Amino acid sequence: MQRSLKKRMLLAGLILSASFGSYSLAQKSIRKPDRAKPPQFQTNEFSGIFFADARSQLQGSATLGGPAQVAEVPMESSGDAGATEVVAKGNDIWKQLINGSTIEDLVKESKSRVDGIITTPAKFASGGYGEARREFTLLGSLMGIIAQYPEEIRWKNSAPYARTAFARMAANCKVGTQPVYNEAKLRQQDLQDLLKGTKLNGTAEETTWADTADRGPTMQILEWALRENLAPNTSNEDNFNNNLDEVTKYAELIAAYGQILVQEGMTDADDESYVQFATAMLSAAKETLKAVKNKDAELARGAVAKIDQSCNKCHETYR
Repeated sequence: MQRSLKKRMLLAGLILSASFGSYSLAQKSIRKPDRAKPPQFQTNEFSGIFFADARSQLQGSATLGGPAQVAEVPMESSGDAGATEVVAKGNDIWKQLINGSTIEDLVKESKSRVDGIITTPAKFASGGYGEARREFTLLGSLMGIIAQYPEEIRWKNSAPYARTAFARMAANCKVGTQPVYNEAKLRQQDLQDLLKGTKLNGTAEETTWADTADRGPTMQILEWALRENLAPNTSNEDNFNNNLDEVTKYAELIAAYGQILVQEGMTDADDESYVQFATAMLSAAKETLKAVKNKDAELARGAVAKIDQSCNKCHETYR
């Protein structure tokens, strides 16, 4: 019985061994497919077709995961072929239009005028309130720019509240009553504190550009900047060369107001023709700044004439 079992087991083992052997032989008999040989290139075979170092062709500072670079686009025609200008977006536009030093000078000069306006209730009531309205509109506008300026400049911490306070003061200066005069004295003290370096403490309410730069006093400011400052300082070559800083200051102010006039919510800011007039004024102001940089009196006179022309055309249509 045991011998019979052993014989059967031995026979099964021989059969399995034969099966695996035939399978191995079958595997060896299968031919592998032909493979293409790796290509071989000659030295300089692709010279002139591909860059030797693609990274050397990149422009700007390419940092992995860093912010995208702002593209440069051609400027509007200004007489310089190939001139380019970085396109500013959002609040960055203010830095492109007006310098912090210009803002500081304008605030200081306005403070001197305010001191001459807000002296007595009688003088204020007899017409001083109208001048005060213009000054506080200018100050509110400058504080609005400071509040949105893309970098740290003087009065940045106080600007949001100062904008609210000066804008409200300008709105109230439509009359010269005793309460308005009393409020004007408080805002005069705020100006004094600012110039001393004291931070103004107060609640900064949401103040729109429409609340900050009402059209009436804004147009008076533009008229003053153009007629009393830019025009006489560019009327001839001597005046221009002797007043380059003044020309720069008022050209930057006009450029900044050109931007303010088209801010959302401003009167007629959604009117295509009005926007064209404001844009033309802004472009001419920038051309004036270019004339200062190049010390080109003739270009400055022409640019200021363009500012005047854009203002006149606008006044013919919008009152």
